[in-house]
Amino acid sequence: MANAREMLGVVESWLGDQDEDLSFGLRNAFDALRLYDYWLSNEAKLSEMADEWSSEDRIAALGYDPLNGNSYQATLCGAADAVNAMSSARTLLDSVAFIKKENDTRKPIKMIDSVLAG
Repeated sequence: MANAREMLGVVESWLGDQDEDLSFGLRNAFDALRLYDYWLSNEAKLSEMADEWSSEDRIAALGYDPLNGNSYQATLCGAADAVNAMSSARTLLDSVAFIKKENDTRKPIKMIDSVLAG
C-alpha cells in the first residue's frame, strides 16, 4: 500500500511511459489519476499502455479521448472542481426524498461521502 505522495509518483511514472500525445491530450492532472484508476480496475482486459487501448476504453475512463488530437495546457489539477461537483450532487441528492424508489439516494450519498471525507 502506498501513501498519497508515493501513489502520485507511481501514476507519474506510469503516465511517463505512455505516448507523449496522451499526456498533452489530458485536460488536467486529475484525469491522469482517473485514467490510471480505470486501468487498475480493468487491467485483466487492458494493456498497461493506455495509448494502445481502444478509443472507447479511453472515453469510458474519462468521458473523452485524450488522443483525439486536442492539446491542453492545464493550469489547475482539476481535483477541486471534482470535489465541488460531488458536493453539489450530494446536496441535490440529499434534498430529494427518492429518485425512483424511496431511499434510492442513500447509496450514492454514502459513496460521495466516503470520497469527500477520505
